[in-house]
Amino acid sequence: MRKILLTTVGVTALAVSANATDFTLSGTAKVKVADDGNTSVDVSTAIGVSKTFDNGMVLSLSNNNMGNAGELTVKSDAISVTFGDYDQNEKNPGLNGNAASADIVGDGITAANHSNAGAISLGATVAGMGIGAAMNNDGDTMFGASFTTDMGGMAMTIGGDVHSDNTSSADETAMGVKATIGSLVVVANSVQKEAAAGVDVTTYSAAYTTGGLVIGFQGADNDASSYSATYTIVPGMQFEIGSLDNGTTSTSSAELQMTF
Repeated sequence: MRKILLTTVGVTALAVSANATDFTLSGTAKVKVADDGNTSVDVSTAIGVSKTFDNGMVLSLSNNNMGNAGELTVKSDAISVTFGDYDQNEKNPGLNGNAASADIVGDGITAANHSNAGAISLGATVAGMGIGAAMNNDGDTMFGASFTTDMGGMAMTIGGDVHSDNTSSADETAMGVKATIGSLVVVANSVQKEAAAGVDVTTYSAAYTTGGLVIGFQGADNDASSYSATYTIVPGMQFEIGSLDNGTTSTSSAELQMTF
């Protein structure tokens, strides 16, 4: 990611002063290989703007793929408020160990159960504990909390979220624990669903890093699993390969990703 600091000198196209405003330009370019051998290219770019006010508050906006910005964040040292992203401050640890398209589903609050329309998400730190809360135009609400501690040299993060949906049958509770032991990161996640036709899901993952290589594994009690490997060729360029089994069908994928 390259950061560009603009000033009013030589930037006559700007309508307002850009002093103390940071502009960032970032993006990714991917070449994907599907299980049937077909390839595709995915290029995305993003522009970000960050403004620090005299009282220490920070305003940030992001514009992905040069479309209209759909997310705005205002934050201070202890509090962050995001408009347009309901999931921004979820506190249960999400699965790691995925690469390319080898990423199982089932961890965390189901994104399909809520929308970002009118969403407001709050994140705060209180007495060393992370607190999250969210609501949207549909009447959905979510509350969560997490904390991190050290146990004999092993970093442990425990967190959970309670999602109360406008449709009560879509209510969910997600809890997870993450342990970091040197180069190994292990995550376990459980989601309890209220829907009569819903199924509670327990997922788990592990990722081991050695040099520029990351080896990952994911699994779930519904027989879904994945294996993956990511190798950093040079900073900003990495190759990913993975295999995903959803319990019925197994598919493989590969991806060359360049980040700028």
